[in-house]
Amino acid sequence: EQTRYWDSLESFKSKLLTFIRPSENSVYGINNPQGIKFLNRLRVGLSHLHYHKFKHGFLDTNNPLCVCGEGIENMVHFFLHCSLFDQFRTTLRERLLNIDVNFFNVDEYLIVQTMIFGNKKYNLETNHLILSATIEFIISTERFNGNLM
Repeated sequence: EQTRYWDSLESFKSKLLTFIRPSENSVYGINNPQGIKFLNRLRVGLSHLHYHKFKHGFLDTNNPLCVCGEGIENMVHFFLHCSLFDQFRTTLRERLLNIDVNFFNVDEYLIVQTMIFGNKKYNLETNHLILSATIEFIISTERFNGNLM
């Protein structure tokens, strides 16, 4: 849309802010400040994960590899593959199965996106349960404890 066709300065500001601001992502009524903080860090790609820290040039992170030695520590690795968190992942999978979330034959990236953002195909209660299970997994692993330096 061309700027010369906007009606007023307010219209221009509104369009500019809509363009600049990221879209709001719901937390589906979750009241867990620490968990929401961790989710938001994952959502914007600035978390404790080595991939995020390496990408942003943190001095304490020389490479994006996971300490388990099995690959790059990105969100897919952390949530779905890292052997350091297998016991916690079992609990996460059980909780997701109990709320009837089926991740069979679904791309791993889409699974992780659903875990941190929810999914429009599910109702409010189901999304609440998905994000709650995700937060419980994150907190139980203690992977995000400590300051993000």
